[in-house]
Amino acid sequence: MNQVKQLSQNKFSVKNFLLLGTVVCLVITAKIMPYLLGVSGWEIPVDQSWSYFWNFSPLLPLAIVAGATLARKWAVMLAVCTWLAGDVAIWLITGDVKNGFYPMQPAIYSLMLLTVFVGAAGVRFGGEGTQAYQTVRNLLSGAVGATLYFLLSNFLVWALGSSAPYPHTLSGLIECYTMAVPFYRNSLIGIAVYVPILTGLMHSLAPASELASAHGVKLTENI
Repeated sequence: MNQVKQLSQNKFSVKNFLLLGTVVCLVITAKIMPYLLGVSGWEIPVDQSWSYFWNFSPLLPLAIVAGATLARKWAVMLAVCTWLAGDVAIWLITGDVKNGFYPMQPAIYSLMLLTVFVGAAGVRFGGEGTQAYQTVRNLLSGAVGATLYFLLSNFLVWALGSSAPYPHTLSGLIECYTMAVPFYRNSLIGIAVYVPILTGLMHSLAPASELASAHGVKLTENI
C-alpha cells in the first residue's frame, strides 16, 4: 500500500509531466517529419523506400516501453493519445483529412495496442532488473512487436487492399511481404535506436518502472 501511495504522489509531478511531454513531442515530431518535408517542397513517395527512412520511428518503441514501464491503462492512454495527436497533426499539415485518417486506421491502432501488450508481456516473462537488463528485455520485446506488426499489417494490406493492392493469391501475399521488407528493416533499426533512449527516459519515472502493470494486477487497479 505504501508503494501505491508513493506512485500516486509521483505520477503527477512536474518532472514526470515534463518527461512525458518530451517523449510525446519526440514521437509526434518523428511521425509528422515526412509531411513537414513534403509541404516544404521535398517530395517523399511512400512507395520508394530509398526516398526517406520510412518506419524509422519511435512509435513502436514507445508502445513497447510504455507497456513495459507504466500501469496498463496509462500505457494505453499514452500510446493512443500520442498516435492520435500525430494523425491530427498530419491532417492539419497537409490540409487533407484522408492523410491523417484512413480506412485501415482502426486495424493499425489495434496493432499498436497489441505492441503495448507485447511490452507488458516482456515484463511478465522476463521480470525486472537493472536499467541495462530492462533495456535488453525491451529490445527483445521490440523485435517481437515489430515482427508481429510487419506480419499482421501487411497481411491486412494484402487482404483488404490499399493504394497498392496485391492479387489475392499466394504470390500476391509473398509480393506484399517482399515489398515491405525495407520498412520492416527500418522498424527494427528504430527499435534498436529508440528503445534504449525511451527506456532511459521512462526509467526516470520511478517508482513506476518498478511497479509495471504486467507484474501486479492489484497494483494496476489501485492507480
